[in-house]
This record gives sequence, C-alpha cells and structure tokens, in this order.
Amino acid sequence: MKAEILLAAYNGAGYLPELLSSLAEQTDPSFTVRYQDDGSTDGTAELLADWAERDRRFRAGREQGRHLGAKGNFLSLLRQSEGDLVFLCDQDDIWTPEKVETLIGVYRDAAERLPEGTPVLVHSDAVVVDADDRVLAESFFRLQGWDQEAVTLNRLLVQNNVTGCTALLNRPLVDLAVRFAQPERMFMHDWFIALTAASFGRVFFCPLQLTRYRQHGGNVLGASRESLYRRALKALRFRDRARERIELTYTHTQAFLEMVGKYLPPEAEEVIRDYLHTRSLPKWRRIAAWKRMGTLMQSPVTRLGQFFFG
Repeated sequence: MKAEILLAAYNGAGYLPELLSSLAEQTDPSFTVRYQDDGSTDGTAELLADWAERDRRFRAGREQGRHLGAKGNFLSLLRQSEGDLVFLCDQDDIWTPEKVETLIGVYRDAAERLPEGTPVLVHSDAVVVDADDRVLAESFFRLQGWDQEAVTLNRLLVQNNVTGCTALLNRPLVDLAVRFAQPERMFMHDWFIALTAASFGRVFFCPLQLTRYRQHGGNVLGASRESLYRRALKALRFRDRARERIELTYTHTQAFLEMVGKYLPPEAEEVIRDYLHTRSLPKWRRIAAWKRMGTLMQSPVTRLGQFFFG
C-alpha cells in the first residue's frame, strides 16, 4: 500500500523545520509528501521548496500559493492525493518516529477483519505542547475529557474527538470525503471526515501519543489549556456560548445530512434524522431521547452542560 502525507502550510516557517525533521526520522520512510502552501508571506513556500529539492519524496500541490483556508487547503490536497493510505499533517506539530509505522499497523489489523473496500479512519492520542515544545498535557484525550470508546456515529455527532493531524484515512474514505465535502458548509474538515467514516465505515482509535500537538497563538483551533472544572465554571458564566456549542451539533449535523444526502446507509440516516428530531422536543423528552440514542457528550462535565444548556 502506498502511503502519502498531506501537509497543509500557512505562515509556518518558524515551526516547519521541526516537523520536517520528524518526518525524515520516521521508522517507516516509505511514504511521499504532498505539500501545499496557502499563500504564506513568511518564507514557508521557499522553505518547503528547498526541502523538496533535497528529498525526492516531497512535491508541491497543484494549488500551491492559493489562499484556500485550512479546510479548503486540506480538501484540495485530498482531491489531489494518490495514496492508498493518507495521513493529514499540520505544519507546526512534531511526529514521533514510529507514528507512520504504528498507524499503518493499526490499519492493517483492522482491515483484516473488515469487508474489502470499507472506509476506515484511524486516529490517535497526542501530547500537547506549547510553542517552545514544553509539555502542557501528556494526553490530549485526558485533557479534553474525551472517551476513547466514542467511535460511532451517535457519539461523534455531538462531540468530535478526531483531530486531523492524528488521522490516517484509507482510499475509500478519501474518495467519499472529496465526493461530498463542501468546505463552506463544514465546521472543520476533521469533524466532517469523522462523520463520513462513522456513517459509511469504521473509526478506530489508537491510545498512543504519536504526535506532539503544538499550541500557539496561530492555531486555527486547538486544545483548551484549562481544566474541565474551569471550563465548566466558564460555561456557567457564559451560558450563551455553551448554548451555541449545543446548537452547533444540530446545524453541523443538518449540513452533513444535506451534503451526503441520499447516499447515506439507511442505519446512518436513521441515527442522523433521529438526532435532528430531538431539537424540536420539550427539554425533558430531549434529554431522555439523547440517553436512549446514546448521543451524549464524552465527559461528565460536558454531559452536564449538554443537559443543562441543551
């Protein structure tokens, strides 16, 4: 199987050298890298071009230099991708040396148990670090309070735990994602990909921390640096924001339904329509329906917020 890493970059010259070095140090070096700069002004494009001259595995995407935004850039790369297995890669993270080898191994083990052609997403945990690579949290999942068992559509509709830079997609999943994705209607590409995988195939989680997930002022989205307890107190103070977060689960689910439409497997469509129906129920019936359907957020704190503000 041919592995391909898709690297979306934008004004990342300060962090790219560490990422690129970590790719060069992978225990399984049999991959190619398709990179695409999003119109940077800090020398990112030149840095990548210089690296590509020294490493023949690297090549620029066809829309190099266009400003597409994070979602648009990744989806452009997915449309161009040729790999049987595709990794998503952010410019500012650091990969552990065994990341490629480990995730491919997880995928191979899963694929042996599945019908041929099943869309599959594999993702992993990460260490959260600051701009200077100092550890902020040993586990991104524990920091966020996410549930490792939340790999099914009902759980992912209400709270995404798939971080793009930790993800591996197989070719059937890539083909579905590029067929249905509409960047302007998605909250983020990784949530859309997670829902696509859970609707048409399978999601698998690897509990190893295979990425050093860097948090700095330039992140589009990232990890919260506050404890779950402090986030709960903040939710009580800023109730409108908490309600907006619950409302987002409905608007994003509706957008996903409209993008994928009639192609959804019947059981996935039923889950989605049942969840959207809860939006119109009285609160006590809505909470009862969430419990019955398993459309619950992943930590005790976020579930309490869901019950209180939803």
